[in-house]
Parts: sequence; structure tokens; C-alpha cells
Amino acid sequence: MEEEILDVVDEKDKFVRKATREEVRKNALLHRTVRVIIKNSKREFLLQKRSKNKKNFPSHWDIGVAETVKSGESYEAAAIRGLVEETGILNISNIQLIRSFLFKIKYNSPQTNEYCKVYEILYDGKIKPQYEEIEEINFLPADVVKKLIREKPFHPVGKVVIEKYIENRLKK
Repeated sequence: MEEEILDVVDEKDKFVRKATREEVRKNALLHRTVRVIIKNSKREFLLQKRSKNKKNFPSHWDIGVAETVKSGESYEAAAIRGLVEETGILNISNIQLIRSFLFKIKYNSPQTNEYCKVYEILYDGKIKPQYEEIEEINFLPADVVKKLIREKPFHPVGKVVIEKYIENRLKK
């Protein structure tokens, strides 16, 4: 299998150089990721438990879909790829995602440094999880999501994203 190539970016999210996924992980290089918050008509959030075989944050809970942006790929293309690969959700367009853009964060830690664009979609269809990547997947109400964040291992970027989302929604 060919090694995945990512774009390393600067503090303004501008391309600096290409690097392998392994190099990006090993050196915690600043790169791009995307997350899609998926809610159903009952206002529940889709949460997934990452596979125990994942290199970063195995068996951690996370929100909706999280995807690393490949070299030369747009944030929206990565989101669409993640929706299809991880959940089997089809027929979401770039235009829909551009219109559903919520916010962008920069997350820094010893394990990962990333710019993350966050989108939201409403979805009531069938979910077809990619079990090589996901151990468990469920729609859960906000109070259960908050409890999971407090009591279970939760992906740190997913935690920041969902807390910011909930905080922003409460202000409206």
C-alpha cells in the first residue's frame, strides 16, 4: 500500500511542503483535518468509538466523521470522502458542505497539530460503518454526549469541536 501524503502548513494554513502521514504523526507537524458533525432530526449527535487498531487515540470516542486532508485535497473533498468511507453517507456535495461550514479551529498538542474545519449535516438515513476504523457508532442526545466526554476517553480535537459547537448553539 502506498504511503499517504499530506500537506504540512504554516500558522496561516498556507502550504509549506508535503510529508508522509507517518512523518506528520511522528513529528506532530501542522496539517489539515476536517470534522463533520452529523445530527438527525431528533437533534441527536452521531458518535463513533474509534477502532482499537488506530495509531492515534485508539478506542476513543469521537464526533461524526473525522478525516485527514490529503495533499492537494480540499477540506470539503476530505469531508465527503470521510462521510462515504466511514459511514456510507452518499450524495453530499461540496456546495452543501460549504453552506454548512461552522468554524475552523487550530489544535496544538504533543500528539497532533492541526487546522480543522468543522461542518454540520442533518442525516436520517442508514449508516454503514467502516468497522476497520470504527468499533461502535450511535446517535446520542447532547446530555449523553456531554457525559461521555466527562467519563470516557474522547478524542481531544473532537472534544474541543463538540464543546465549541454546543457553546455556540447555547448562545443563539
